[in-house]
Amino acid sequence: MKRLLTLIAIVLTAAAFTVQLTSLARAQNSITYLAGQGQDTNGCFINTPCQSLSVALGHTSDGGAIQCVDAGYFGSATITISVVIDCVASGGGANAEAITINAPGKIVTLRNIAIDGFGRGGIDIIAAASVYLENVLVSTSFMPGIKDHRAGPGVLVIRNSSIVNIQGVGILVAPSSGTIGAELDNVSSAYNSYGLAVGSGGRVMIKNSVFTANTTSGIQVDGGAFVGVSSSQISFNSTGIATGGTVAVQNSSVNSNTTAISGATQSLGNNLLFANIADGTAPTIISGR
Repeated sequence: MKRLLTLIAIVLTAAAFTVQLTSLARAQNSITYLAGQGQDTNGCFINTPCQSLSVALGHTSDGGAIQCVDAGYFGSATITISVVIDCVASGGGANAEAITINAPGKIVTLRNIAIDGFGRGGIDIIAAASVYLENVLVSTSFMPGIKDHRAGPGVLVIRNSSIVNIQGVGILVAPSSGTIGAELDNVSSAYNSYGLAVGSGGRVMIKNSVFTANTTSGIQVDGGAFVGVSSSQISFNSTGIATGGTVAVQNSSVNSNTTAISGATQSLGNNLLFANIADGTAPTIISGR
């Protein structure tokens, strides 16, 4: 009888250990999957995808990836790990409501996803080492479309993305302390109140981008911030560039605004200012050397 009880105890212990390992394995998949018709009770595997981004994140290991199998609405989520979320397989039909990034020291990449804030918010960056946004659409929010207000140092890269129909700021770079370096390449920020707003400690490099039809300003720069603009268009805004910080512009067009420029800017002398109701403050021409 004693031997039987001992054997039963061993079997139960082994079973419990197996369940624990299975749970850990599910929580630490290097790649998890989302689908529009997925089930959150699944393990987020390729053949049994989940439906909610928040659930998939709970099954994904630090440094892992989440892939969308098809188009769908995947809800809101808070990211606390290094992760790549890529919905290229959805054909551009992957939607989320709002994403918060609170991942100190982590690297977060979002690709091929649409964030429809429904008035709640877009992408809110509270903490991270680096954030990469590629082929992202952010729209319809009363909060900033992309809000980076973490403590620096930090890196933000936005490429091939659009931020539209935001009641407030389309893109906000305003570190709570330190410096955030941001690169915007082929970005369109349109039909917002502000296309881009940069607070003290923000250093933003812009190229091949468009800031248009923003009701307050295309680019707003506070004191203590630096913005460089290259090969870009700033048009049909109330004010094209409004600055109390440092702004350098080259090979760009500032046209068809109510006021082209308000505040001091630097220019290499190769920009186009035309068709504005008022050109505003003339840029200071500097040498490229």
